[in-house]
Amino acid sequence: MFDACIVGSGPGGVSAALGLRGRRVCMLDAGLLPPPRPNLESNVFDLRQSTPDLTSDLLGDDLSGLAHIFRTPVSLKLNSPGTSFILELADRITPVVSDSFHAAISLAQGGLANGWGAGVYRFHQRDLGALPVTTAQLAPFYDAISAHMGVCGAEDDLLSDFGTEPQLQPPVRLSANMARLYARYQSRRAFFHRHHARIGRARLAVLTQPHNGRAPYAYRNLEFFQAHDPAIYNPAFTLRGLIRNREIAYEPNWIVTRYEDLEAGVRIHAVSLDQQRSQVFEARKLLLAAGAINSARIALASNYDFGTRLPICDNSLAVFPLLDLRAIGAPLGTHDAGVAQLNVVLDDGPRTFQGSIYGSTGALRSDLLPNFPLPLRSSLAFARACAPALSLLMLFYPETPRATNYLRLRPDGSGTLDAAYQWSPDAVLERRLCGLWRKLGVVCLPSLIQHPAPGGGIHYAGTLPMASSRHGAYQTHADGRLNRTRHVYLCDGSIFPELPAKNLTYTLMALALRTATRLNEGLA
Repeated sequence: MFDACIVGSGPGGVSAALGLRGRRVCMLDAGLLPPPRPNLESNVFDLRQSTPDLTSDLLGDDLSGLAHIFRTPVSLKLNSPGTSFILELADRITPVVSDSFHAAISLAQGGLANGWGAGVYRFHQRDLGALPVTTAQLAPFYDAISAHMGVCGAEDDLLSDFGTEPQLQPPVRLSANMARLYARYQSRRAFFHRHHARIGRARLAVLTQPHNGRAPYAYRNLEFFQAHDPAIYNPAFTLRGLIRNREIAYEPNWIVTRYEDLEAGVRIHAVSLDQQRSQVFEARKLLLAAGAINSARIALASNYDFGTRLPICDNSLAVFPLLDLRAIGAPLGTHDAGVAQLNVVLDDGPRTFQGSIYGSTGALRSDLLPNFPLPLRSSLAFARACAPALSLLMLFYPETPRATNYLRLRPDGSGTLDAAYQWSPDAVLERRLCGLWRKLGVVCLPSLIQHPAPGGGIHYAGTLPMASSRHGAYQTHADGRLNRTRHVYLCDGSIFPELPAKNLTYTLMALALRTATRLNEGLA
């Protein structure tokens, strides 16, 4: 019997493993790995000059990298052949069926963080909402996670929004386009503050200096085409270190289906990825870090519960194309950052919205063409001329639980979840934001704003929410323990009762480390 068994190798799972160092720990994981991409070893624009044909590497032999043009799109970082492993097999092995919610589930080693935006933001007390945890209680765990993975950014107008990082590395370099935009903002700072808007350098889990044996960011524009850039933190890096140091027993190729919570510990049932084998694992404690959707699936299946509707939240988003007319036709910066370069925060009454601003060099132009209201030939010409002038703002909405948004387990034994989700963008707010961009000399037309289908934010949360009292069957205590269980704990986004507009990954890592550290002390 292990002291603890962790399900999942994403941000929450590896953070929990760090907190359980010194114990006998097993990690059960599907563990899919990225394919080798031998041609992608330098800047993508340099590769275009030295390699006659990059079609296979960037779009795939079957042109699958263009499939999003003809079907419901997913994140641009999940389209290419080098990143498609992130969602591989999930539709078949961990299905979610819905006409209104498009779930992105990962069975990869490192989880969805193989393609995340790497945004890391400390939560204010108001961001924590109903979570029975304070920012003071989380602070030492934020510090430990930050020191482990490395964070870059600046103490600027967003310091009060993102918090202080004791070991903050310098921010990523701004492209010429971003530098112009940021300089104009700084000259009009008072106006923006009067309108409750703030812009600052992106706060990222990206190295701009060497750290823990990892190289700094190299500005290769490959983030959309391959995973595991050493400068961009990936939970798989932590997992490899734990395995190398023999601090964890890693068991890949397993899908956990259910658990039995017994007097002395937990019996965990798993099937192999090929569905040909089954095995039972035993541990004194079980830590579910399979993601908000799959942890909910396991909890429902363990109770043979086919009637309960569990809540589900996501940060729905709007994608704003920002065009600086004065930069049309300028030289394209081919060694600019493909990660976010600026962040924006906008207060709208009781709600706060947050966005990340990207340049146009990271994604393929074909990813942007469906957004242009022009014929294909004209769109190609437009994209070529406007690439140096184009930026993309991804604005995330906050979310609270609603009766219309839920998951439910089907009773057919397949493990399939039915899902429903309703969301509508705020047109008034989006027009207001377009007006603010015009003050920076940037054209942003409301008619060109794109709204990915519900589920497209890929910040899933709220299925097994943490509460301070009056716990229901599928709520979690302040120590992370699932109610009505003795030994089952949650270490992923499922515990958030609601979502601020900030990316939750950094905070769920801190919470997972806190839960596991306290469990470690109790296992003595």
